[in-house]
Amino acid sequence: MSARREVHEVLNHLLRMERKGLIAHIVDSTLHVTWASAEEDLVLRRIVAEVREHQQWLVELLTALKGGIEPARPDPRIAEIHFVDVHSVLPRIIAHEQDIIARYESALKRLAGEPSAQEVASRILARHREHASCLGEFLSRRTAA
Repeated sequence: MSARREVHEVLNHLLRMERKGLIAHIVDSTLHVTWASAEEDLVLRRIVAEVREHQQWLVELLTALKGGIEPARPDPRIAEIHFVDVHSVLPRIIAHEQDIIARYESALKRLAGEPSAQEVASRILARHREHASCLGEFLSRRTAA
């Protein structure tokens, strides 16, 4: 496989992951938001907006690198999170973010030959680390209370 083809493959994998993931669809899942979870809901909405921005960056990068964009469907397991409390979903969201972080770290090694791809992936990875940290703080506060 050519280096360019591998970069396209890795970027499409990351794009599918961003599109299919729990975070990308969490706001559409009509989570139950109480006054106690209003702050978390606002943060989740910001994170969702950033994930959508990640998708845009990856599509723009693939287009610039003359790569095709592969389709992705949402994970059907996401359907089970409708009408549940935000706090009950936080552990699952954090685990999802940690999985994404591991996948981006692995992808960075495979993108070594393409500086623009490494830069975008690094920027997205930094955001996902921030997301996991922020959500972890919410969970810690909730558990401590």
